[in-house]
Order: sequence, then C-alpha cells, then structure tokens
Amino acid sequence: MLKQYLLAGAAVLVVSGAASAQESALNLEIVSVTGLRPAPVDDITASVNVLTADDLAIRMSPNAADQLRAVPGVGVSRSGGAGALSQVRLRGAEANHTLVLLDGIEVSDPVNGETDFGLLTGIGATRIEVLRGEASSIYGSDAIGGVVSLSTDGAMGLQAFGEVGTDDTARASASYAGESGAARYGVGISGFTTAGVDVSGFGGEKDGSDAFSGVVRGAIDLDTDWTLSGLALARRSNADIDSDTDFDGLLNNVDKKTEADQYLVGASLSGKTGQIGHVFRTSYNEVTRENTTDGAKTDDSKGERLKASWSPSITFGNQKLIGLIDYEKEDYDRTDVAYAGATDASETFESVGVAFEYHVKLDALDLSASGRFDDNDGRFDDATTWRVGAGYAFDSIEGRARASVGTGVKNPTFTELFGFFPGSFIGNPDLKPEQSTSWEIGWDQQFGPARLSAAYFEADLEDEIYTAFDSSFNSTAANRIGKSKRSGVELSGRWRASDALSVAGQVTFLQSESEDGSNEIRVPDNTASVSVDWQPEPDGYRIGAAFDYVGEQDDFDFGSFPSRRVALDAYTLFSASFEYPITERMAFTLRGENLFDETATDVFGYETPGATALVGLKLR
Repeated sequence: MLKQYLLAGAAVLVVSGAASAQESALNLEIVSVTGLRPAPVDDITASVNVLTADDLAIRMSPNAADQLRAVPGVGVSRSGGAGALSQVRLRGAEANHTLVLLDGIEVSDPVNGETDFGLLTGIGATRIEVLRGEASSIYGSDAIGGVVSLSTDGAMGLQAFGEVGTDDTARASASYAGESGAARYGVGISGFTTAGVDVSGFGGEKDGSDAFSGVVRGAIDLDTDWTLSGLALARRSNADIDSDTDFDGLLNNVDKKTEADQYLVGASLSGKTGQIGHVFRTSYNEVTRENTTDGAKTDDSKGERLKASWSPSITFGNQKLIGLIDYEKEDYDRTDVAYAGATDASETFESVGVAFEYHVKLDALDLSASGRFDDNDGRFDDATTWRVGAGYAFDSIEGRARASVGTGVKNPTFTELFGFFPGSFIGNPDLKPEQSTSWEIGWDQQFGPARLSAAYFEADLEDEIYTAFDSSFNSTAANRIGKSKRSGVELSGRWRASDALSVAGQVTFLQSESEDGSNEIRVPDNTASVSVDWQPEPDGYRIGAAFDYVGEQDDFDFGSFPSRRVALDAYTLFSASFEYPITERMAFTLRGENLFDETATDVFGYETPGATALVGLKLR
C-alpha cells in the first residue's frame, strides 16, 4: 500500500516541481487524432496525449499496450504472455469502445469490434497519439472511450534492430525510407517470437506466440496543390491458447492455437480547388482467424471492412469549417468443422455518415463543435452524435482552461448479434446500440520547462451490452436496463530538467460502476506511471527507466456457480533500457521488463511473465 502512494505522489511531484532549466517546446505539438484535420495541441479542447519516439524508447517494448501505460486513463488487460490477447480500455469503457488507427486506417477486427493489441506485437510504432473521451461525432461508432492512433512512419535511410532474451524471445525489424523528386517511399518488415509462459499456471507446456508484418508506403506530389499517398500492410500472428475444456471455470493445458492474418490497404488524395481543401480516403481491412485443436482445424472467421470518404474544408479568417461524408461496409463470415457447419454465419452491415467540424479562435478563446449523423441501413437505429468544447488561455500565468461535452455510440458487434463457435455463446439479434454522454473540464499549465495537465470527467453509458451466463455455462449478450457511470481524475506531465534529463508521469483515479453500483470488471481503481530518460550527449549512451503501477481491480471467478466476484491485487512493473553506441550508426541495447518479478494479473486465472531481460543491436 505504501509503495502505491509513494509512486502516485512521485508522479505528481516530479512533473509539477520543476525549477529553473531551459525552455521547452512542449506546447508546439501538432496532433491529428483529435479531428478531421491536424491541429496544434494548444488549440484543442479535449484531453490528448502524445508518445514520441523518445518516449517509446524508454520502455523499448514491442507491444503498444505496454507503452500506453504511460498515458492517463488507460487500462491494459493481458490474458497471458507477450502476444496474448491484450485489451486497452480508456476511461473505464469497454475494450471495443476504443477506436484504433494504424497510419490513419481503422485496424479493429470487424468480427468482434475491438483491437487485440497482442496481435500488434512486433509492429514498431514510432509515435502514439491518444484522444480520451467521446469521439463518435468525428469517427462514428466504436469511439465512446476514445481513440488510439499508431504511426509507423520512420526516419529516412536504412534502420534495423534485433534482440533476443528470456523465454526464447526474439524480435527483429528493418526499414528503409527515401525520396526521389516529388515522390517519397518506405518499406519495412518486422518479426517477433516467444516461447511464452504456461498461461494456465499448472506448470505444463508454455503458450507461445509469433508475429510477422510487412508494410509499404508511398506519396507523390502531383502538383503544388495535390498529393497522393498510399499504404499496404500484411501481418500474420500465431498464439497458443489454454482453455477450459472440463467446464469447471478454470483453464486447462491444451493444444489449441489461433492464427490471425490481416491485410490492410489504403489511399489518400488531398489538395485544394480555390479556397476549398479536399481529402479523399479509401481503405480495406480484412482479418481472418483460424482455430485449431490438437493440430486439427475447428473453425475460422473472416471480417472485412471497406471505407470511403470525402472531407472538404474551408478557412475564413480565424474560422475553419470541415465536412465529412463517408461510407462503411462490414462483412462477416464464419465456418466450423467440428459441428459440420451448424454454426456457420454470413452477415453484412452498411452505414453512411455525414459529419461537420467547426473551429474558431478569438484571441485567447478557442471554440469547437462537431456533429455526425449515421444512417445504419435499418440494422440499428440511426445515430446522431455531437460534441462542443471551449478553451481559454491565460497568458499571464501560462495556463489554459478547457471544457467539453459530447455523446457517443457503439453498435453491437457481429459476435454479440450472432454468437460464435462453438455455440456456447448465443447471439442476440435484438440488441440495441450502446449510447454514452460525457463531459470533462481540464487545465494545462506551463512551468517553464515543465507542463502539467489535469482533467476531471464524468460519463453515463446507457444500454450497455454485457454477457449473461446460465447454469449450463451458456451465455448471451443483453442490454443493461439502467445506466453505467464512470468518473475520474487524470493528472499527467513532463519535465525537461536539462539537456540530458527528461521526466514524465501520470496518475489516474477512476471509478467505473455498473447499473447496480458494483465495480465494472478489469478496470483498475487507480494507475500511475513515472518514466525517466537520461542521455548526456545527443549521440551518446542513453538510459531509460519506468515504473507503471496498476491498482486493484475486480474480475469474476467462473470456477464456481454462480460465478463469484474476486479482487485482483495491485502490482508495479519496473522496466529499464540501455543503449550504448558502438560505432556512429551501430548501438548495443539492453532492456528488462517486470524487473521486480511481480505477479501482474489482469484477468483471473491467467498467468503472466515474470522478470525478463533482452539484449540487442540497433542500426541507427
């Protein structure tokens, strides 16, 4: 208990107690996740955090979920070792309430509506932007909790990295980016493998995983006003799984595997005609999963998402008006072998969205508004969502107040509507979309070379979709009758103490309750993080260290009937990294995860890795 309060206090004191040091450009960041066009962070009225390449180098983790522990309001639930199912929750919302973008393209699985961050292991993000709070007025369904945007765009030239470590873990990546005249291009590959841990905890075989991905991107300036860009991504992952084969609610050591493949292509055309700007986008996302038991295929599923949009904009004086028309089509196909096709399904969703976004800057005052209407083609009720915000800068004290209020929506997923193999989960085609209303107030303060942000938010979720079980361990999806309530305080900051030393931290106090007043499961009551980056010379050695604290959280033990609520213990993860230049372009790396060797349980009954260490080489 003492450790958690010391860590929480340190995160606040370190980032707010900066004394004299050189001025920082912390307030000049441009972000793209908050709206239909990129904007300076000091003009934004919502809560947003950015993890730069320097921030990501501190933990040096290949999994974006581990990096996101540095962001306030983020909860991570991992069911096993690296590469296992990893869910990210924002502000106590569900995992499928988090919209995830990879280089601007939505990457969530169209089948279950969420992004398994375990499958993203090995994809080297060079920048992460996180928008917390309702974002449906811009993005439509799936963005009740917020948006996570991952960028893989690297530096020019050839770069490579490789490392090996405990649990037979290995990771490697290589990329090259260049330009020729008006064209820019890049290509990259990455791979990851680990023997993992025995997820069931019975000391049997280890449950490992591996992943491989390749990406190609390019852009060309057609003339002074128009640019065409494109991206193609292919990735494959395999994960060993333990499951409850004797239906006692506990995992058993079994030979089950899931293979997932994803193909993602997208293109964008942007330019101007007169005073009107245009952005045309199209993308295709396909995710296939194949499950096997003892080497024999049991079932597979495929989800496809096709999106196309046009976004015009016009700027007049200190005002900007942006529009959006987009079309989205999702297809779902499932086949089984074990039941001779009895659980096969094939469904399609289509929707058309129309949205606008308005910004005006009146000296120190920023005002914003956005709204969206989604025609769901009769599958669900049509949805209207909105958000308004304001920010005011007090230049005399280098502080800025902001506030916003908005609504969000989340349509039921294919899985919730139609069930999944092997049939123990029964779909409910009568589900209603989830709806949320939230508001927040915040303050951003500059203290010379340090910046501190604070926010308080409240959110009410109606028609929450949950899983109901019966005595035969069958389950179905249903809408809750009452409201689920979420509220919290988020503190974050960073301090550039000197040319060599930078410190960042966050503390979150969160309350997430179901309609009956009980805590929502797998939502920590508080989290905290402190990270330190030390590099005496720009091209010299670098040392990074991070403490990530996760407070108590509830889960269910399904080993008894009725299932009983259990409390998962708090834990602190300590990670460290070291980079030492061998030559001008080559560096030796060393990093460790969970160096306190703590038991870090996010999901009841699932074992997670202990202390790990990895060594590597980096071509810079």
